[in-house]
Amino acid sequence: MNAAAPRKYRTSEKRKATKEQNRAAIEAAAWEVFCTIGLDAANVRDIVNRSGVSAGTFYNYFRTKEAIFEVLSQQVLERIRKETRGARAKATNLDEFLALAYQSYFEVLQSIDGALPFIDRNQHHIRFEMYPSAAVSGLAEDLERELRQFLPAGAMSRPERLLAASIIIAAG
Repeated sequence: MNAAAPRKYRTSEKRKATKEQNRAAIEAAAWEVFCTIGLDAANVRDIVNRSGVSAGTFYNYFRTKEAIFEVLSQQVLERIRKETRGARAKATNLDEFLALAYQSYFEVLQSIDGALPFIDRNQHHIRFEMYPSAAVSGLAEDLERELRQFLPAGAMSRPERLLAASIIIAAG
């Protein structure tokens, strides 16, 4: 018996828009849940109920609540990395560099609705999952490279600058 090949569907604009809407609804609902009750207390049903999509639709996009938590966390980190880079670029000395780095970091966090409760309710997950992430290591690389501009030649080795960058991130 010949098995029929799986049917392939053309991607329509409507289907694409629906997928984008579903994903956005799931992400917005998950953000609210994680800001309100945190990852530990949350379950997929909480996210599904707030999103208005079915559980099956949720699982088409994310395998677990931790998977969407990671996506949302990375989005916040990438925004922080991008927006703080612009502020740090204005620095003309090390003191100004550090001041602008922290000031812009706090301004970005305050501009993201729910970011402070998100961080507060999920601190241990943020430390565990976000610090080893590519976004944080990218931010550390950015900081290390920028620190080099303000330090006398040979004042710190690259590993020492990376450690200083990690301390800046941890303090933030």
